[in-house]
Amino acid sequence: MTETIKGSVVLITGASGAIAQALIAALTARGAAKIYAAARDISGLAASPHLVPIKMDVTSDDDVAKAAAAATDVTLLINNAGVNHNTSFMTAPSLAMAKEEIEANYLAPLRVTRAFAPALTKNRGAVLNILTILARVNLPFMGSYCASKAAGLSLTQGLRGELAPQGVRIAAAMPGAVDTRMTAMLPIPKMTTADAAAEILDGFEAGEEEIYVGEMARGLAQGLAHDPKAVERQLASPG
Repeated sequence: MTETIKGSVVLITGASGAIAQALIAALTARGAAKIYAAARDISGLAASPHLVPIKMDVTSDDDVAKAAAAATDVTLLINNAGVNHNTSFMTAPSLAMAKEEIEANYLAPLRVTRAFAPALTKNRGAVLNILTILARVNLPFMGSYCASKAAGLSLTQGLRGELAPQGVRIAAAMPGAVDTRMTAMLPIPKMTTADAAAEILDGFEAGEEEIYVGEMARGLAQGLAHDPKAVERQLASPG
């Protein structure tokens, strides 16, 4: 199973986003042989000998199938694309936002992993799902996002049970707050994207299955291990 970055062939979804760009830089620095940078809009992604932009909307069966047919040498699939509408369950104007989050954060990584599973099995590769520590506990003001990421965590666990016996490693990264457009409105300490990318890949190369990224994520994980109801109440408290 793929555990080291050096020499790997990576496909990363949502490649135009801030965390993806930091991951691409870190993957390059660690010696990835080739990186397929997949995004709906690839106009801002410059091709190079080791970077191959690939047009792919993760919500499109056709796009994903075409990408899988073109990138049969992939050894590491990073499901990074995601959506966060920062809405609570009761204040959202309709179910539309929740549906978009479920589509992007649960159904899309399932769709992409299914499409790439034959190549990953043949290449004895790995899947790395970029989740959030909020996959493990709900923060009500972005409740449906957390629920969709919890589905992504359950997906990760189920895929591990199905694909590990076929030689495919399945891991999840669960960062705390990272300084991106999605968290711009949060007045809390945030990791830089470069630091988050480094910790994600450090954990992956160390063989971790659940990679807790940043002090916030590790602190919440410890709290959940000790007193999960206290953590739930803490995150539900206004202010």
